[in-house]
Amino acid sequence: MKKRLLLLLPALIILFPNLTLYAQKPLLLSNVRKIYIEKMDDNLDQYLGSSISKKFHGSVAVVLNKNEADAILRGVNIGAQTTKEATVQLVDPAGSQVLWLGTGGDRKVLTLGIAHGGQEKIADRLIGELKKAMER
Repeated sequence: MKKRLLLLLPALIILFPNLTLYAQKPLLLSNVRKIYIEKMDDNLDQYLGSSISKKFHGSVAVVLNKNEADAILRGVNIGAQTTKEATVQLVDPAGSQVLWLGTGGDRKVLTLGIAHGGQEKIADRLIGELKKAMER
C-alpha cells in the first residue's frame, strides 16, 4: 500500500498544479477596469457613461465593444423603471455572475424630495454607489 502511494505521489504533484490552471477564477468587483454599458431607456446609458468618466477619473473606462469589457452594466427590468428611479446591475461578461446591483433615485434632498434631478442625478447616484462598492 505504501509502495503504491509513493508511486502515485509524484504523479499527483505534477498533475495537481496543472489542473488548477484550468479552474476559472471568479471576477472580483475591484478588478473591473473596462465596462460596457447596454442601451437603456431615456438614454440612461449615456448618463451612466458620463458619470463613470467623471467619478473614476480614468481608472475605469467605458468601452464600446462588449468583447473588450471586464463587466457589463445593464438595466434590471427597464420596462418597470420610472423617470424617478432606476436599478442596474454589473455582471461578468458571460452574464452568469452579478458583481454589483444598485438602485438610484433622482429626488433632491434639499427640497425634501419634492423636486427631481432627472436621469443625470440617477446616473450620478448609481455610479457613486458603484465606486464606493469597488473601493471596499
